[in-house]
Amino acid sequence: MDRVRTGIEGLDQLLCGGLLRGNALLVAGSPGSGKTSLGMQFLHNGITKYGEPGLFITFEEFPERIYRDAENFGWDFRGLENQGKLKVLFTSPDVLQQDIIRDRGIVSEMIAEIGAARVVVDSISNLHDAEESPRGFREAVYGLVNALKRESLSALLIRELREKEEIGTGPEEFVVDGLILLTRGYVRGHNMRFIEVIKSRGSPHIAIPSLFFFGKGGIRVLPPFQEPFYRFEEAVSTGIADLDDLLGGGIPYGSFYLMEVDADLHQDIFDAGFAKEALEAGDRYVRIAGQSDDKSRWRALMKSAGMERRLRRATENDEVRFLEPDGETLSAELDQLCATAGAKTTHHHPSQVRSFRTLPPRSLVPMVHL
Repeated sequence: MDRVRTGIEGLDQLLCGGLLRGNALLVAGSPGSGKTSLGMQFLHNGITKYGEPGLFITFEEFPERIYRDAENFGWDFRGLENQGKLKVLFTSPDVLQQDIIRDRGIVSEMIAEIGAARVVVDSISNLHDAEESPRGFREAVYGLVNALKRESLSALLIRELREKEEIGTGPEEFVVDGLILLTRGYVRGHNMRFIEVIKSRGSPHIAIPSLFFFGKGGIRVLPPFQEPFYRFEEAVSTGIADLDDLLGGGIPYGSFYLMEVDADLHQDIFDAGFAKEALEAGDRYVRIAGQSDDKSRWRALMKSAGMERRLRRATENDEVRFLEPDGETLSAELDQLCATAGAKTTHHHPSQVRSFRTLPPRSLVPMVHL
């Protein structure tokens, strides 16, 4: 697939490489959420990183204001215009609509003049205000999107969400190819920003809210999944391949990890997988009971996972031990096991595996505690 990279760290990962060339994406959010900044960065990166000239169409801000805001991030929009790589057009919704229905209007001439490949429209909320009915607004957005596609442009259309307005209610959301939502929320007293790819027609995407920040170079997104920058030589698998990749190969022998399992995630997925991988690796598996019926519940789980025979054999060979969490006795038993174990020992404490999550979308709690 021919993709257009935004050049924004983390966002292209959420878009699985970028948006499809020629697609139109809606960027929605409340005032001050970062919509315009994201659009400007999309254009600046297109010009400076990928050699793709761009057009910025605004209904609200004069070009001088756009130049100033871009300069705050170190983007010289005025200089790019002088080089013939960027056009900033300040117009009204009515004038734009009249222009785009013509074969060779002002917008088409600007696009041809600089060879534009990208466009940002800020914001289509003004089209809504200019129309008297929802149907008229939908037709206006449909006409705009078709006109931009006719020019082979990859587009970001910005939409401002009003107070208490929810996504999924606007007719324009059904016209565009993709939808990116910017939100803000308080996490432990800190005002945090989140970005989420709600929709990306014809392309896979990661639909998980991710933190983003503003820096000197613009927006930086912290994606939910990242390639590890290290790889353990010896580690036991968690039983979840993608999680192993995030951990650099699994849980290294001799380490102590606290896995927080979200209440909405079925703990048994981790429970059975971790035990299976430990036993297949030939490790001794020690399970510290978290509740009175834990032993029978865990045996039933292993049976449902098709590991009843393997568990029975491992128990007979003293490869699996169940311990009760009763203070000094537990400590002594663990010391004895460590002293006599001929193989590596894997400890699993179920009472500490209650809030495990692969991504904390609304929390600053890290995924893995060392």
